[in-house]
Amino acid sequence: MSERRMKLSDVEAQKTYPFRQKVNSFREAYPTVETIRVEVRPSGEGFEPYENELERVEVYTESSVPAIINCRNPRCFGGGLELDYMIRWAVVEAKRTEYETRISCRGYEGSPKGRRNDGPCDTFFKVKVNVTYRGGQDG
Repeated sequence: MSERRMKLSDVEAQKTYPFRQKVNSFREAYPTVETIRVEVRPSGEGFEPYENELERVEVYTESSVPAIINCRNPRCFGGGLELDYMIRWAVVEAKRTEYETRISCRGYEGSPKGRRNDGPCDTFFKVKVNVTYRGGQDG
């Protein structure tokens, strides 16, 4: 049985941020957001589409958006996408209603125990975000 490699959520769980407060809901974290729809199209090893799919699309709303999406590349260490960071700074703080980007996985590929670093992970995420704000706020 192969060991599970640490992914971004594992790395972040070990860190302590002195000024970061834990919130219980999306509404608490983003009080100005009425609705959000996030489409994530991961591409690379470990993200092959399922049967009869042309591509893999993961769709999230305010009730299901995760803070982190882990990389599924079996050779990747510490990899994934910090979706919460991207939504907060590239979308909500910029007061955008639409946003599209392509973000590389922030992990690295390596040997089975992670001792050797063979370079950056080849996985990337295409992200599309649509937001409506409370009280008619728009970008």
